[in-house]
Amino acid sequence: MVTSILKKGSTSCHCPIGVLLRESQQVRCEKPRMPTVHNRVSRRTRYLAKPRNPRTRYEPRLVARFTKQTEVSRPYKEPTVSKRLQQLALPHVRKLVAAQQDYRRFIARRQQDQLEKRIKKSIFTVYSRLANVQLPAIEKLKGMSPDEWQRHQDWLVRNAQPKQPPEPEKPQRPRKPLTELIERIETLSEPRFTRKKFAGQEKPGPAAKPAALKALPSDHVAKLAEPLERRRRAKGPTVEDTRLPESVLKAVASSRVAELAVAKSYRNVANEYRDKPFTVEPNALKAKASERILELAKPKKTKKK
Repeated sequence: MVTSILKKGSTSCHCPIGVLLRESQQVRCEKPRMPTVHNRVSRRTRYLAKPRNPRTRYEPRLVARFTKQTEVSRPYKEPTVSKRLQQLALPHVRKLVAAQQDYRRFIARRQQDQLEKRIKKSIFTVYSRLANVQLPAIEKLKGMSPDEWQRHQDWLVRNAQPKQPPEPEKPQRPRKPLTELIERIETLSEPRFTRKKFAGQEKPGPAAKPAALKALPSDHVAKLAEPLERRRRAKGPTVEDTRLPESVLKAVASSRVAELAVAKSYRNVANEYRDKPFTVEPNALKAKASERILELAKPKKTKKK
């Protein structure tokens, strides 16, 4: 059986056991064949894999330069239109009255007049008369009787006065009678702990010596005893002495100081620091111009265009 299998040309494995068996040609060693498993995908996964909004690739398209324009036709504004169309074009009276009542507080007087004119136009149409449209009744202002007017005046006078803030309540402090307070003060004045050292009559202090009673203060002590402000006022206002001392007036200048006091003269310097900067040098008056300078001094001739 083994020989019949080997003769069919089946491939054998290359493990050492297979080599030995192949040499002996007794048993054929093959790897176990694994069962094939197909990759099955569920229906839910295939449904989710599909794109929801498939889009084609970008393709440049021509843009319409001129779009279609719609025109609103208002035949009721034409001069030759019939009265029927003019009356049908007006809004309903009920809508105009409702708008007037709702927006009376929010629109200006001019818009209110325009709204009233529009209501008058639409109420006199044939269709409004056939529908028996009527405007809401306007409530007239009721007058006040003399008693009501007097009560109103009294109410105005009473409420027109400025309100005064209520007076703050003073805190009431419970006070004890004077007799109890005096007893309390007497008890507080007594020492809390009695001491034998200060008990009894106090001893008189040391008396002054007879020589101290006859002593007289010196001039320096009397001067120091005066207040400082009084002494300054007695001297009068302080005046600063701005005069030069006599030693400065009698001083004689040295030779070096006298030499530095003489002004310097710049004669040999050919610049603006000399004594007469606007004078012309004598050599400049004798100088002669060269041929090149004379050639440059001539005016140039320009060609007329």
